[in-house]
Amino acid sequence: MKKGIDVSSYQGQIDWMRVKPYIDFAILRCGWGNNLESQDDVYFERNARMCYRLHIPFGVYLYSYATTLDEARSEVLHTLRLIKDKKLEYPIFLDVENKKQMSLPKDRLIEIVRYYCEQIQKEGYYVGIYSSLDRFKSNLDSKELDPFDKWVAEWNEQFTYEGKVGLWQNTSYEELPGMNGRVDGDVAFYDYPKIIRDAGLNHLEETLKYRKGEKVYVTGDIYEESNADKVLRGVCDKEYTIEATNKDEEAPYKVEDGYVKENSVYKKCS
Repeated sequence: MKKGIDVSSYQGQIDWMRVKPYIDFAILRCGWGNNLESQDDVYFERNARMCYRLHIPFGVYLYSYATTLDEARSEVLHTLRLIKDKKLEYPIFLDVENKKQMSLPKDRLIEIVRYYCEQIQKEGYYVGIYSSLDRFKSNLDSKELDPFDKWVAEWNEQFTYEGKVGLWQNTSYEELPGMNGRVDGDVAFYDYPKIIRDAGLNHLEETLKYRKGEKVYVTGDIYEESNADKVLRGVCDKEYTIEATNKDEEAPYKVEDGYVKENSVYKKCS
């Protein structure tokens, strides 16, 4: 099992360097509701960028307000806009707990949640549903949602949910160095990075491509030449700006004074 946290703008600016030793992964809120920039989580891009830099695997969640299929469509577009080009090694979750949603007829709520999950899944992502233990036993208790992963909130020392589930939010009162106040704590029962990579989901290989002007954080071995057979000189740990790429917009990528090729045996950056 892996230990993680889930965060949003409520935590403010997180010192991820101090947090990293205490977690294996993070689930970041990307936004809430309809596809409006005003409803993007203001710390999402920073949180994602810091997780990249520090090699903290992460997924995302969108807090749902959808009470109609039209609103669900907007939430799908909202999520896809925010996760585009993100390297997600954990799932995309729809957070279903809003009071208005809970007052809907059960079949309508199930239809909305299923629609969101199916559309995200069609785009090649690993998708799941977040809610409380009570809601999974009532409003969200349906075989129609069985194909999708579950992230269950049960703030307890023992986990009692009997259905198939990959993630357990076991506390709302985790206190860690680098955090402003308390944060939710989570336990992952699955090896999500392996499952997602093995299934070819979340476009992980595609998101290794960069474009001119983007920032890339380079970490790894430095060689005299762009060939792993050459003599090792040291370690590179620095942020670069992509100045140019080859005509296919693929690796290797020219970065200021060298080349970086992610997930390869060599990384030249001087």
